[in-house]
Amino acid sequence: MEIIDQVFSLREANNPLIALESPLQERRRLLTSIAQECLNREMNCYLWAMEDDCLFSLSNSGDRLQLSQSFHYQALLPKTNTEHYFEILRFWKQTELKGILIIEGIFPWINEPNPDPDFFLTSSWIKSALINLKLNNFNLDKTAILLGANATLTPDIAPEIPVIVQGFPQEWEIYTHIAKSLCNFDAKESELEELTNACSGMYLADVEAAFALCSGLCLVEQILPKILEYKTSLFKRTYSIDFLPPPNVEIGGLELMQSAFKRYKRLTTPLAKAYNLRLPKGVLLVGPPGTGKTHSAKACSQQLGVPLIILEWGSFRSFGNQAEHKLKKLLARADRINDVILYLDDFDKGFAGDDDLSKRLAGILLTWMQERTSDVVVIASANRLEWLPPELTRCGRFDDIFKVDLPNNGERHLIFKIHLSRFDKRFKDGDSFTHEEWSRLLKETYRCVGAEIQTIVERAAASTFCQMFPTDKPISSVASVPLEITLSSLLKARESINPLAIREADKVEAMRNKATVQGLPSSSDDSSIYSLGNINMFD
Repeated sequence: MEIIDQVFSLREANNPLIALESPLQERRRLLTSIAQECLNREMNCYLWAMEDDCLFSLSNSGDRLQLSQSFHYQALLPKTNTEHYFEILRFWKQTELKGILIIEGIFPWINEPNPDPDFFLTSSWIKSALINLKLNNFNLDKTAILLGANATLTPDIAPEIPVIVQGFPQEWEIYTHIAKSLCNFDAKESELEELTNACSGMYLADVEAAFALCSGLCLVEQILPKILEYKTSLFKRTYSIDFLPPPNVEIGGLELMQSAFKRYKRLTTPLAKAYNLRLPKGVLLVGPPGTGKTHSAKACSQQLGVPLIILEWGSFRSFGNQAEHKLKKLLARADRINDVILYLDDFDKGFAGDDDLSKRLAGILLTWMQERTSDVVVIASANRLEWLPPELTRCGRFDDIFKVDLPNNGERHLIFKIHLSRFDKRFKDGDSFTHEEWSRLLKETYRCVGAEIQTIVERAAASTFCQMFPTDKPISSVASVPLEITLSSLLKARESINPLAIREADKVEAMRNKATVQGLPSSSDDSSIYSLGNINMFD
């Protein structure tokens, strides 16, 4: 493992203190690898964890980790003060033992400030003990490895301790691991590549857990859905995000934006890369709520044929002091997946408070967007462009900015047909309304957005169903009775909706005007048969 080479390279450079960040699920594999390398080098390896406050000797037998308690260290101090729990630091400084000592459980005390006086005193004592350990053990063939899932250090101690971060495995590592350890059938190379691609962005331990759910399955087409299901669940648990395979969606209108998505697909080809062409660093969708920004991101995922990560940007604030570390890990995971869309939903809401955390998160994102070399497409949606810091909207960060506006008559007609076809089969391949009926419906739904049209159709469908079947009946006896939605039911459902663009007209117009200044139009002029030209909004 590359990370093992880094650890022993730092040790050979006389670093008596090393910080090592590794996820919990990879802990056993990492410890086994360190123990094996120590065995190869005829070197002692020890482990201390706060839980036991005992020193264990680590050894490796047949790729299996073995722990045996060492009686060189016995905690003598009564635990009257918090720092007494870290007596191991003083022991390692003074002992005649040589080799490597792995210490778990210290990072929470040295990676984030805390105003609590007791925490501050304990943290200061630990930092002082670490510095003294480093000074005392220099060139003594003794190395202490601080091990944890988050090796972020406070600025006062960060220059003194080199940090190694265990990244996500590369594709060839996952491919090799699957081929050697996890495939219980004679898989073709193309099938192994499919499985490797599905497992990208996961640690090897996660890959093993995903394959454990596939016990008894022998076909790739059976295994792939299970792996993606596990991956989706893993992302949800780890970052509170959604990971979606390329969806199958229909979108009404927004032709100019759809053309841009097709251009992005061309830019992902080897021919485009041969000409040093690249995808835009970021795409920003600006407009009032409900106009189809999230739906557009799904359409881009469908167009490019790559998965979609949906992240509510403001939700990262809920992680508190862990937010920055979580964001860095998520961006590294997206980089490793490579062919993916990272969609930042309600991007502007993360900057509404204008606090330090928002600025730090924005700084991490900006740096990543500027320096990354992966093919991750970043799409962000915003309602209020003025809430975003100016540096976020300049070229090189978000290269394309689209104004997603209120749908025109032709677009509303398409949106209605998309949602009506979900319930009424007459609208799947044809049209049940006359031109006059459509004209009336479109006039009555002027300034309604896509989300409101969907609600109107769903309410009309529910009302029609309840009128058709006032009492419950067996499904078999009514399966052939079609649901037919009438114009009157749609108009009645419209009466129960007060569109946001009318209810909050001043705010919506302010959003539209701001978006017009900086954004490109996402829709072309309405050229449908229902186009009425300019309509006064108060008619």
